[in-house]
Amino acid sequence: AHELRTPLTSLRAGLEEIRDGLLAPDPVVVSRLHDQTLRLGRIVDDLAALSAVEGGALRLQRRPVDLAHLARTQAAIEEPRIRASDMELRIDVPEGPVTVMGDADRLGQVVSNLLSNAARYCRAGDTVTVEVAATDSQARLVVSDTGPGIFEDDLPHVFDPYYTTRRSGTGLGLPIAKNIIEGLGGTISVTSQPAKGTDVRIDLPVRAVTPA
Repeated sequence: AHELRTPLTSLRAGLEEIRDGLLAPDPVVVSRLHDQTLRLGRIVDDLAALSAVEGGALRLQRRPVDLAHLARTQAAIEEPRIRASDMELRIDVPEGPVTVMGDADRLGQVVSNLLSNAARYCRAGDTVTVEVAATDSQARLVVSDTGPGIFEDDLPHVFDPYYTTRRSGTGLGLPIAKNIIEGLGGTISVTSQPAKGTDVRIDLPVRAVTPA
C-alpha cells in the first residue's frame, strides 16, 4: 500500500497544481509525472506476477533462447538509466549464441529487474556488470555491482516476498525471479558484502527441461 500510495500522491499533487494554474505543464513537469506512472505500472506488474506465482497460474513457455543476445538487449534498454545516474555499465557477453531452453519474455523480465535494482541502489561512480558464460551443460548469467551491498542478516531473506532493505522497493522482484528461474529448471543466488557490492547469479541448463 505504501509503495502504491507514494507515486499516486505525487501524481495527484502535480495534477492538482496544473489544474489550479499553479504549475505550467511544461516538458519537465510532464516527464516527472510520467515517471510516476511508470513506477505505478512496475508495481502493478510485480503484484500481478506474484499473484500468478502464488496461485499457480504462472505459465512458462520453454523454447530455445539466446541468453547472450537477451542479456545484451536488456543491458541496452537499462543503460541510459544507469549512465544517467553517473554509473558505469560493463557487458561481458560472448559474441556467439548461448542457448538455453526458457521463456524469453520472463527471462527478460528477470534480467531487467536485476539491472533496475542495481541502478536504483548503487551510487554515482559505481559499476554494474552483466556477464554470460557457458559450459557443456550450464549457462550462467551474473549481474554484479560495486554498490553498498547487503548486510549478512538480510541475505537469507532477499527471496522472501515483500522483504526489502530499502525504503523504496516492493520486495517482489527477487521472489518473482526465483520462481521464474526455478520453473525453468535453474537456480538463482545472491552473494554480497556491505560496502563492496552484490552479485546475483543465475544458472540455467542448456538442454531442454522436461516439465514436471
